[in-house]
Order: sequence, then C-alpha cells, then structure tokens
Amino acid sequence: MLKPWSMKISRGSILVLALLGACITGTSLPARAGEDSCKIDWTQLELSPAQSQQIHTLEAQWNQEYMQVQPSVIDEQKRLTRLLSDPRSDPLEVMTLQQSIARKKEHLRASATASYLRKRQVLNDGQRQALEDMIRQAVAQRQRVLSPGSQTEVMPDRVQNLMQRVRNIWQH
Repeated sequence: MLKPWSMKISRGSILVLALLGACITGTSLPARAGEDSCKIDWTQLELSPAQSQQIHTLEAQWNQEYMQVQPSVIDEQKRLTRLLSDPRSDPLEVMTLQQSIARKKEHLRASATASYLRKRQVLNDGQRQALEDMIRQAVAQRQRVLSPGSQTEVMPDRVQNLMQRVRNIWQH
C-alpha cells in the first residue's frame, strides 16, 4: 500500500498541472479586468460554420453559468475577509463560509472543464491536435512568466502521458 508521503511529485510537475488546469478552465472565462487568463483562440482552428456555432453556444452557456455563480463567490470572499479580521467572529461561521466559497469555486472549475471537453468533442482529430498544441504553448508561456528560471522543458513526460491518455479516451 502506498502512503501519501511516498508518492513524490516534483514542484515543477505540480506547477505544470496547475497551469494546464488553468488553461483548461480558463479557456472560456469571461474577460476580467487585470487578469491574465489562458485564452484559446478558437478561430485559429479553422472551424466550419456548424462547429463555430456549437462552440459559440457552449461559450454562451458557460458565460451565463459563470455570471450567475461568480458574484456570490466575490460577495462571500469579501464577507469572509471581514469575518477573519474581526476577533469576535464565530469560528463556525468562518468555516462554513469558507466551505461555501470552495464548493462554488469547485463547481465553476468542474463546469469549465466540462464545457472545454464538450467544445473539444466538436473538433475533428486535426483540430484537436492543433488545440492541444495551442494549450501546450500557452502553458509553457504561463510557466515562463510565473516561474522564470525554472526548467526549460515545455511539458514533463507525465503530463504528456496524461494528455495522450485523455486523447485516447476520445478516439475510442
């Protein structure tokens, strides 16, 4: 039996996986001022009119869901900040609020990933490969910005293997 502390993952691998997740979940996030998100330019994939319409519909669905949930996350984060700065605040209320924020953020991450996967299903094999290349480049760019001087490898073998397994799932 493996113990949690026996499974070592390098800091670089965690960073790349986090950045990859940010690219996947950030592909559709509505623009937010001052935030450098990982955006995918779907027009570079030479979409057919039908594909373009499907992608647009999925984007609209995601944006609507995001705009319904995100304001409450922001409000709860502000409230949590006030509670944390108040020495008389109820610890149970603080924990409950923090858990609510975490649930909503996880819901948004899961929804964004599901939206990305639905968009990817619309693409043909060549377009999927081009999308993967775009994401790989975006991840590498974000890694260079967030961790200057770190390893120059674009993607560790484990991440490439993970992407290959995901690709294989959709091809079978």
